Amino acid sequence: MVWVGSEEDADVLKRSWASISEQPLDVRIVAPPRPLPGVSGETESPAELNVSGELFEKAATSDVLIYPVAMLSQLVSKKRIMPLLDQASGTQATGQTGTDSAGDLETSETVFASEDRTTMPVGLRIATTFSSERLAIPVGGYLPALLLGEEAHSTKEAHSAKEADSAKEADGAKAAASAKEAAITDWESYGEFVKSSDGKCCEPTAPTWAGAMYLWRLSSSLTATWLFERETLHPLLTEREYVAILEQMQNAVQTSVDANQGRTPGEIYNAVASGELLGGIGFPQRGLPTDEDSSVGGLITLASLPTGSSSRRAEQSRLGLRVDPSRGMVDPFMLVGSMAASCRQTAAADTFLQWLAGGEGSEPLYRNIGEFIDTKTAPSESSNDLFEQYRNWLSKKLSDANFVPTLQLIGAAEYYDALDKGVRECVHENKPARQACEEISERWSRLHRKFDLPAQQRNWRRAQGIS
Repeated sequence: MVWVGSEEDADVLKRSWASISEQPLDVRIVAPPRPLPGVSGETESPAELNVSGELFEKAATSDVLIYPVAMLSQLVSKKRIMPLLDQASGTQATGQTGTDSAGDLETSETVFASEDRTTMPVGLRIATTFSSERLAIPVGGYLPALLLGEEAHSTKEAHSAKEADSAKEADGAKAAASAKEAAITDWESYGEFVKSSDGKCCEPTAPTWAGAMYLWRLSSSLTATWLFERETLHPLLTEREYVAILEQMQNAVQTSVDANQGRTPGEIYNAVASGELLGGIGFPQRGLPTDEDSSVGGLITLASLPTGSSSRRAEQSRLGLRVDPSRGMVDPFMLVGSMAASCRQTAAADTFLQWLAGGEGSEPLYRNIGEFIDTKTAPSESSNDLFEQYRNWLSKKLSDANFVPTLQLIGAAEYYDALDKGVRECVHENKPARQACEEISERWSRLHRKFDLPAQQRNWRRAQGIS
């Protein structure tokens, strides 16, 4: 199998599998596109996105692939994976993707037939479906949440008890109390919260994360066509609303304590848990050095990302119509597992993938591999454990049907790299938002030509379920 991740996590995988099966596991490691938290040596220099094509080379002679979901489109294009089979019939749900002939797939095997796919959260089902074919099982699935820390919730009481204190102290309490009282439902009110917290509210803009944060802002704000014109694949980043959203993000980041250098979602989550930040946007990332300290922190309230007041929503509100709901997007580098088109051990590969997706004995994977998160078993709603509270929130969010695809294009890592660097130049280096959007759009257009525009047009339509 091909494993896109660290050697340490691959060792966890092999040990866990060996505890329940005598079948040896040959793991071929590919460096992940985004550096993993807690891996030694990553902090010595700025993180860079790995855009290597090693995954696609090794996938040609493998049985199982564990890889970032953003690579799904290119794996399909290169005929490196085969679709999952329909549980009820044991046959492919639609056509044959990733194989040259029907004979390449051992249809006598009821591959994945024992996996209950009806329990898969709809957000993950959408993310792992391509041209109406279910091609992968998710093992990741983190989504960013709006985080409010304990101090933000307790400040109102503290302010009431100290009304006689100095004006400076009262002003500070009033500013922090607004974090609790303000209904942060849109990005404008989020920006006001950043100001009222004296900048102690941050969003992930560390290298390799800023691009995702911009996409998350876009997905929760926009209701129109997503990222590209459907017919021409012309990037829409220079449209007024796209520019305005990046400018809004730039203002929030520049107002925050992370104006010069961003953090990852997990670093923000831990800072909110420890009280360093009053709030922010993030999710727990196991493997960070401060995990143990943050796990005993105070209350964290989790909420959906703010929405945007798009022109379409404004018009709907003016006319008294039902306002379009906000949309979500999974992390482009969420891990998924697929059957390789070259697989000749379909029964064994099927058993392995079912185990990987939460089968008996897979618990060590979900405890020790930071990229994994259990979305299959019901979280404890009464638990005081912060991670269980996050899982409870996540299970509800992933059940929302309003999700948009990630950058499902050939060379997705290169598109994402151009986006990430452009966004960071804007939010941390004060490049005007319009200029940044224009430059990203130009880079994307060049990548269209590099990877063949007609092929990219087909891939983008198929990623959205359009044949």
